Amino acid sequence: MKRIYYPILILLTAVLSSSLVTSCISLDLDAISGSTLVWNSGSNNYFNREAYTTLPGPKKLLIDGEVEEETEIKLSRFPLRTVTVKEAVYCPEGDSIAFKGAFRYDGYALCDILSTLKVDKASKEDFWPPVDIYIEVRNDRGDMAVFSWGELFYSANPYGIVIAKRVTRVIPGKTGELWDLPDQTQLVVESDLISERNIKSPSRITIRSLKGNYIVDRDPAVLENDPCRLKVMSSPEDTLAVITDLKDDLPVLSHTTLFYGNSTGYKRVREFRGQQLSGVLAPWFPANDYPAIRSAMMSVAGVDGYRAAFSLAELINRNDHRDPLLVKEDNSFILYAAGDAFADRCIKALGEIRLVNP
Repeated sequence: MKRIYYPILILLTAVLSSSLVTSCISLDLDAISGSTLVWNSGSNNYFNREAYTTLPGPKKLLIDGEVEEETEIKLSRFPLRTVTVKEAVYCPEGDSIAFKGAFRYDGYALCDILSTLKVDKASKEDFWPPVDIYIEVRNDRGDMAVFSWGELFYSANPYGIVIAKRVTRVIPGKTGELWDLPDQTQLVVESDLISERNIKSPSRITIRSLKGNYIVDRDPAVLENDPCRLKVMSSPEDTLAVITDLKDDLPVLSHTTLFYGNSTGYKRVREFRGQQLSGVLAPWFPANDYPAIRSAMMSVAGVDGYRAAFSLAELINRNDHRDPLLVKEDNSFILYAAGDAFADRCIKALGEIRLVNP
């Protein structure tokens, strides 16, 4: 008969427990909000080198605009989502970019906040898809940032835009530099290169849809007779340029995707070859127009009246290398929304890219 030495087992258990206690500190373990352990220096998790700081700010959001009913929503009813960002903002005094630090944020995703909202968009009678919706996020100081509906619900990363409740510095291992922490809740956009849309203490969301003289005609002949003339416009009356071909001075990139529609599902493996739309638009919408990056919304429409809303930021201010492509195929322009999980904002027979709110 084998003997079991209980004292040895007890001693081994105590040693292992002591080792685990010294390797990390438990902080309100929360399976929803992501990692909640602060690891000692030299460990493998570089995003958890200090405890989080809770940020004060509004606990409710007012949602109005093109909705069935104006609604006030309590933020604490939603799960916390985690994003990591490197923040930088424009400094007009020195005409330069100021790096503010690298942070991990836990916050309430706009996608979750608006998921059960009943939208009543103005264009529903002649154009039912929600791809032409956008939102304006405001705080009590009058700051505003805009987002397309696609950034929230069609994106391959739908939880990357949050109202941050908690923040943790991502501390460099060698320098130990401690970036200044924000002093209140703020909007955080994980995919933005320059953090101009990270407004403080958002308290209101307004739902809108694109306005314009759109003529919806889904007859296949309309697409077949596409004149391949893309207008870049600053308003419905003002045309900045007419593009008839890809640019000679921009590289052609190739994206292969499993093309998948929100309504019709899987289509096929498809390759899109084109140029980054940010480069095509640069003469009229440069990447250093930081006020526009925060608040400008664009209408992207086909000759058949199909259209989608895109924030200017998601077209020209990305850090995820998923920039939309302008494709020319079969003598027709196509916009390929590389950052989307769905095909619904890939506009064929593209005829117009227009600034909505100058």
